[in-house]
Amino acid sequence: MSHFDVIVLGCGPAGERAAIHAARAGRQVAVIERYHVVGGTAVNWGTIPSKTLRESAMFVHSLTQRKLEGFHYELADQISIGDFMFRERIVVQRELELINQSLDRYRIQVFQGAARFVDAHTVGLVGVDGQLRTQLTGDVIVIATGTSPSRPDDVPFDDACVFDSDGILQLPAMPRSMVVLGAGVVGVEYASIFAALGLQVTLVDTRDRLLPYLDREVAAVLERELRRMGVVMVHDERHALIEVTDGHGAPRVQITTRSGNRLEADVLLYSVGRDGNTLDLGLEQVGIRPTDRGLIEINAHHQTVVPHIYAVGDVVGYPALANTAMDQGRRAIRHALKLETPSGRTEVLGFAIYSIPELSYVGETEEALVERGVDYVVGRGDYNQNARGQILGESGGMLKLLFARPSGTLLGAHMVGRGASELIHIGQAYISMGSTAEQIAETLFNYPTLSDMYRHAALVALKELRAVGAGIP
Repeated sequence: MSHFDVIVLGCGPAGERAAIHAARAGRQVAVIERYHVVGGTAVNWGTIPSKTLRESAMFVHSLTQRKLEGFHYELADQISIGDFMFRERIVVQRELELINQSLDRYRIQVFQGAARFVDAHTVGLVGVDGQLRTQLTGDVIVIATGTSPSRPDDVPFDDACVFDSDGILQLPAMPRSMVVLGAGVVGVEYASIFAALGLQVTLVDTRDRLLPYLDREVAAVLERELRRMGVVMVHDERHALIEVTDGHGAPRVQITTRSGNRLEADVLLYSVGRDGNTLDLGLEQVGIRPTDRGLIEINAHHQTVVPHIYAVGDVVGYPALANTAMDQGRRAIRHALKLETPSGRTEVLGFAIYSIPELSYVGETEEALVERGVDYVVGRGDYNQNARGQILGESGGMLKLLFARPSGTLLGAHMVGRGASELIHIGQAYISMGSTAEQIAETLFNYPTLSDMYRHAALVALKELRAVGAGIP
């Protein structure tokens, strides 16, 4: 039995950062990873592979939607997802090399296998026969086991017509039509990607409005652009019956909704929720009770009900994003090891949805400000009024900035359109520095650039602030 200062269960973005942060502090660290590779879903099955497909989809979409005189192109009749993923293995392999180099540099011991709690300070590695093979003890234990796609019993997953989000990238050939059940981040991303590749896509949302936590104006722009790409949106619906049928030689999937609607397509992608990977962890041995979805409840410091056992990343639920998972891993270790916390405002985190077009935001939404009774003004910048946006042929995107009244301090930034996930970090920096509309309006951006929309949006807000006599010269 080996003893470590910190044991981390899972080596996705959250677990990796927690392990490295602890090792940098001079602690002995062990990582237990269930799969044969580190990196978690983000590197191996989710983020990196899906974004690789997204780049290919954007290329195809640009060919079909932005035709140039004298340019001719053809797409093969039979094309597979693999044909679009030529760079994916290169990117994934490089990411894995970098992760392994970091783990080696800090002398973090990596154990491959399934982990199970024996007691509050002991974790065992379970063999394929279900028996404990090795036991590790630790002063601090961090659970970063992530999530897996929900697979309800009434959905006939077969990886031929019916897929979850982990399996959809293994499509043997490109279908002509697809129904996406579930309009969360994953569902919206894949719906837009496959629509850009030319599929007939129907997106079924179990909620009455798209991504309800988003600023509603920005969400409406995203929905409008999805419809413009041909995505059929169905809100407030759930499946009642899913059947795979013989479609005259080729299998088809039929979905009957609870309201009685019938949808049919070559392929179904089921993306309603993800469940925490906690089923076989032996949490009952230490008094931790996951939710019905297998998620672990934590306090503000990422502690579970057992103070020296922490949980970070997707396994704790919302927002389940790689950047927030990394930050949670670092925060948990800082608290557990009583390390000095940086003075920067790390809570100002940007969020991105890699749909086509992409959407990103940071800070407050307009709805949240109204609910709290905060007085504010809005400044907007539109792609179709921006020189770079016109050059790129982008007409539907927008930047929305929310400023406090009367101070003019930036409270939130929301963006939908080309480069939103990159450009939002300008807003993130402005919010972190407490910048005002006047300061942003005085910033000189390169011309022509999409980032110049920040200046235009600030000028719009500044005009309103001055009009109401806010004391701004």
